Amino acid sequence: MQPAVERTARPVVVLDVLGTLVDQAGSLRRRVAEAAGLDADAAADVVGRWLDHVAEQERAIVERRRPFAASDVLDREALDALAREERLSPDAAAALADASERLEPWPDTVDGLDRLAADVTVTGLSNASRRSLAGLSASAGLRWHQVLSAEDAGTYKPAPGIYELALRSVPATSGTPFMVAAHAWDLRGAAAAGLRTAYVPRPDGDAPAPDDTFDLYATDLKDLHAQLLGLGGTP
Repeated sequence: MQPAVERTARPVVVLDVLGTLVDQAGSLRRRVAEAAGLDADAAADVVGRWLDHVAEQERAIVERRRPFAASDVLDREALDALAREERLSPDAAAALADASERLEPWPDTVDGLDRLAADVTVTGLSNASRRSLAGLSASAGLRWHQVLSAEDAGTYKPAPGIYELALRSVPATSGTPFMVAAHAWDLRGAAAAGLRTAYVPRPDGDAPAPDDTFDLYATDLKDLHAQLLGLGGTP
């Protein structure tokens, strides 16, 4: 009988998607400007109102003040409200219905995910709906071994349930996964649920507060990959 081969645990990274892997706000501003014929300031105002509506409704769901609704439903609510307020024409609102499925990746995202996927198990964990994530995977070329949506948890980050879903979904021998995000609030929620944390800065992200202490601080996904390899894959 051959002796058992000792296997080194393959680390797991759990990556936020919106804002961390893709430029959500910037992509939407560009799409709104094109679809509605607005200048940069007006497009930014529309997108700000759009994302504010989504964030407010996600908070209401986390706090159980309304039943769960997927992010594409919340996007549609926001677009309908903007059309009623005459900030968007009905035609422009209709043209933007798939905008959240076609967000542009950051310059290091596609190569960074390829590097990570070669050496670690890559999981996406997003407030985006399954529909939006399927569109993003195809249009932006995002590579991962699995992707989890708020729809799978029935709640939104930073509720504990969505991070607990990620913990239940990683391979048993991989050790504690790293939550990777450009949003300090996301990493605080992940840490409270028992994940390790890695901060990657992005424009429009949420920078760490002076008293935040995350496990890793990376400049981009290439740097994150190098730091993870330096850990040697130990839990």
